[in-house]
Amino acid sequence: MEGSNAGTPPDGGWGWMVVFGACLINMVNQSLFANYGLIFGEYVNSISDGSATGVTLVMAINVVSTNVAGLIVGPLLKVLDIRTFTFLGIGCVGTGMIISSFGTAIWHIIIGYSCFTGFGLGLLASGTFLIINDYFTTKKSTAVGISMAGTAVGQMTMPIVIGFLLKKYQYSGTTFILGFVSFTGVIGAIFFKPIMCCKKFAPQQELGESIKPPKEENTSTPKLEAEQKLLTPEGRASVNSRASGSRKVSVSKQILQNHIESNYKDSAIEMANSQFQLKFEEKKHSVFKKVAKALGLNLLKDPVYVHIVVGLGFVYFSNVSFGAMFPIFLHGEAGLPMFETTTTMTTLSSADVLGRVTASELFRRLNFGNRTTFMIGATLLAFTRSVEMLMPSYLYLAVVGFIVGYFRAIAMINQNLVISEYISKDQLPSAVGLNMVMKALITLIIGQPLGYMKDMWSYRVCIHSLNLLTLLVIVSWSVEIIIRKRRTSRKAEEAQDVI
Repeated sequence: MEGSNAGTPPDGGWGWMVVFGACLINMVNQSLFANYGLIFGEYVNSISDGSATGVTLVMAINVVSTNVAGLIVGPLLKVLDIRTFTFLGIGCVGTGMIISSFGTAIWHIIIGYSCFTGFGLGLLASGTFLIINDYFTTKKSTAVGISMAGTAVGQMTMPIVIGFLLKKYQYSGTTFILGFVSFTGVIGAIFFKPIMCCKKFAPQQELGESIKPPKEENTSTPKLEAEQKLLTPEGRASVNSRASGSRKVSVSKQILQNHIESNYKDSAIEMANSQFQLKFEEKKHSVFKKVAKALGLNLLKDPVYVHIVVGLGFVYFSNVSFGAMFPIFLHGEAGLPMFETTTTMTTLSSADVLGRVTASELFRRLNFGNRTTFMIGATLLAFTRSVEMLMPSYLYLAVVGFIVGYFRAIAMINQNLVISEYISKDQLPSAVGLNMVMKALITLIIGQPLGYMKDMWSYRVCIHSLNLLTLLVIVSWSVEIIIRKRRTSRKAEEAQDVI
């Protein structure tokens, strides 16, 4: 991805058409995950004997597939351009939904929705962010917010569409239709490259262009080759035959050859053996080094980066779990009919749209960093979600849901921006990929225990626990930031004392 550093992004121009394309893709693809509980909740419950572990299992494997896809984002973008990469993601999403429409058992849903659709959503999440990152600098947060507003628009409109489809076509027909709806994201991907006369607005070097590695230098020397040649029987025979066959060879030259033969033979053998051993070790570890370099595993040596991605992983798990459980909570524990459930979800999503369009620009003008903005949004989101669980009726649930949606937007749009703020641009694809893998690991570890928690208590208790987890991340980050600031100020004082 070094090629993305070539030239300065235009910070607009055709980039706004790229934002439009990403917005459309998110609206018809990413919103499918946000409405998972509404689409699959009742059906998965029915084929898993009413156990919540079936719902959480499908969701957890979907999240794992989504985020494991981040591992191959960097390598794929070296052989595919960003638009082809996006086509691949859209194809996986739609295919997975169509496969799920024929599912009659949990493992059918896992193959279709969890594996295929999840993997495609992971590719799209990385692709849409990286293409915008290539077109914007100072207005990046605003552009990302607008593109992610597509997800919120989908969250706002899809519940009504899904409710209508479920009523008329049941689960099978609904998922089949939604699979073809997701394919319309191809229209948005077309805008990822400037069309015809607009090509002048493109960055100087496209995303995904492969960089040829530098040629290895030849480390052999004439002296070493001469000494190694003396080690071979043919080489020694040639030297001896020339020495004996030519009477004109000087005595001093013969003595010099004998000196090399007798005194440097052992050192030359030792040098040749060590060189062979080094080459063997290089071949042995070259595969692992290439894999580690391609995946950016050197980033794991940075404790601050690791702390950031672990925190993002916990908050991400909290958000997606709430999104899956909230419609089931409204329809089940809160006792709302389907129309009021979908209306409440639409209210929350409409505030999410408003937040993604306005909040990013607001915090940018206030000169708040992306990490600070994320922490503010996540803190307010945790508190308001807990308040939501205490609301007694539909009207209160809808009103508080609107507030929850706005704060959710602030937290969601800054997840990848937190990483891009800390990591250099050439390492960003690997950093985003590792972040996705961390999300997958966290979901895999604590996803099922959350299902058991629901079976023991309720969705209300689960959501309160998720909010507590989010607040613990914010506290941990705050402590780290304070420690880093103190160390920086102490180093600055020591430098002044030295001067």
